Amino acid sequence: MTIFVFALFALLPYAFFRGRTLRRYAAVDAAVWALVAALAMLTRDSSFDPILLLIAFAVAKLALFSLFLALADASDVRWSANRAALLALVVYGCAIPAMMQFPIDGDEPFYLLVTESLAHDRDLDLANQYATLTKSATARTDLRPQQGDPVGRNGQRYSRHEPFLSILLIPGYLAGGLAGALATMAIFAALLARSTIRLFEDEGISDATTRALFPLIAFGPPILFFAVRIWPEVPAAWLLVEAVRGVRQRRVARWLPALFALVLLKLRFMLIAIVVVFRALAARRRMTAMQYAVVALLFATPLAIVWAISGSATNVHRAGELRDPFAIAGVMRGLFGLALDGAAGIAFQAPFYLLALFALVGWRSMPEGFRLGMSSVALYVLYLCPRPEWHGGWSPPLRYITVAMPFLALGCAALLDRARVYIAPIAIATIALVIHGLAYPWRLFHIANGESTLGEWLSIHLHADVSRMIPSFIRLNEAAIVASIVLVVCLIASRFITVPRMLIAPALALLIAIGIATARRPSERIEFEDAHVIHRGGELYPWVYEIARYVYRGGWLVTRGDSLSFLARGGASTLEYASKNGATISIGGRTYTLARTGGQFDYGSVRVELERDGRTELRCVSGDANLDRMVHVGR
Repeated sequence: MTIFVFALFALLPYAFFRGRTLRRYAAVDAAVWALVAALAMLTRDSSFDPILLLIAFAVAKLALFSLFLALADASDVRWSANRAALLALVVYGCAIPAMMQFPIDGDEPFYLLVTESLAHDRDLDLANQYATLTKSATARTDLRPQQGDPVGRNGQRYSRHEPFLSILLIPGYLAGGLAGALATMAIFAALLARSTIRLFEDEGISDATTRALFPLIAFGPPILFFAVRIWPEVPAAWLLVEAVRGVRQRRVARWLPALFALVLLKLRFMLIAIVVVFRALAARRRMTAMQYAVVALLFATPLAIVWAISGSATNVHRAGELRDPFAIAGVMRGLFGLALDGAAGIAFQAPFYLLALFALVGWRSMPEGFRLGMSSVALYVLYLCPRPEWHGGWSPPLRYITVAMPFLALGCAALLDRARVYIAPIAIATIALVIHGLAYPWRLFHIANGESTLGEWLSIHLHADVSRMIPSFIRLNEAAIVASIVLVVCLIASRFITVPRMLIAPALALLIAIGIATARRPSERIEFEDAHVIHRGGELYPWVYEIARYVYRGGWLVTRGDSLSFLARGGASTLEYASKNGATISIGGRTYTLARTGGQFDYGSVRVELERDGRTELRCVSGDANLDRMVHVGR
């Protein structure tokens, strides 16, 4: 398979380049192969992960191709929306084996179970599938019905997920099992790439700009990762782009079927469809009875299908959820988290789209397609962002707003001339994210513990609490508040001030240096489950796969003999814990008794004294406790 992937990458330049560009690419490519061969000889006895090295090389080859695609003269490039879709399909097809290294996760296996039930049993009852998981293409024998899944009158087990995506996967599944289902998703992603190019053309974006940004859009996070995973957002993004293009072109035959399929994918997408339909009909002076009927059918059909399956027109959703968007604090926390959170925010997971935030500031000067697309998803985002699982659920980062990415990309394209200086560092960060996501796909999923993959990695290697320097809106920290203020200031200042290009790199380097230097100092607050704490025994609380984990106060369970080591401030601190039977601990050379607190959600505290700043060991002498955090209160 590896040989096949690199053979495809070797042929790609001949399908897109010609003339001097092709000759230059061939020369550079030969030099790259020679360099890699030399490095392979020098590191053949090293302990590097071979999968990581292969994927890093493949991504580097793709990055080299993308660089030539962006910089080549228009006369030397064969470029069109169809060729872009073919290129995307080849890359997504090569990514499928990387994603199949580990079992599918989150909601994915449940979508595939519905596909298997439809293909083999001709029904939506998953009872047979749960009873014969050893035969399932999911490779997940641990699956159980999800919380809130509908149960039929005769004990039928239905999925809470709408069945339309599962129906679309049937041909691919029958042809190739799980790989065939992922190939079907890759086809939808390739269609999204084609439609995005068409959207750019409709809105007057030049081919040169499109070629420069296309790799960051199609082969960067989050679209690349969802292109070969079983989630409805990538097909939804394609359908929404087609709907917006249809509204812009006043072609009912384009936008109406696209919206109909969109709402069948997921009930939540009705919030998007409402805005699109309103904008489409507002552009028409008069409405006929037939138009009213078609619009009513558009919204009634998915509700009727869900009612027939679950007995409720809204399935697991309740009317009370609509009150959340009016909780201003939750909305602000969700929106800033969407932009800045270290585990699930655009700044750390898809930095290219940060440019789109500045496009939002210049709303009136942006292309009409951008304004229509972003206004269409506004209600959907406002509904989702106050929800606790917005940042802490068991799903990959930015999954929910993947449907908006083509329009964010359009805003980035409109700003490229002003933001060209940022593209190089953004591209480097994107390459690193792609290598990491393909080599370790399970890390795309995260838990609600307030840390990010980057923060955890740096904390482990530096033995310091680096995570507190990275914004977290799961467990709100000072870095999140500072970053939010800085973002607002930058967005406002961008309307009036242009930052000299030569100051950007030094300012970023200075910021990183200050952050690392500060992180090496003991923190005011120690979260005992964090990566910088050296754990010798004990276990994480709650269990990493706990349902609705974000509602728990995280901690570290210790029993007799277990110990924790961490940097702490000298003086008085308050240690917060929960203990059903009580415990005795030693810290800083002193022994403290932890009184019984009752149930797992009942927390108590004890005051502890440390003589000086520095590394401290906490040891459980007897009993057991869930150690939550330690907060410094003074000298």
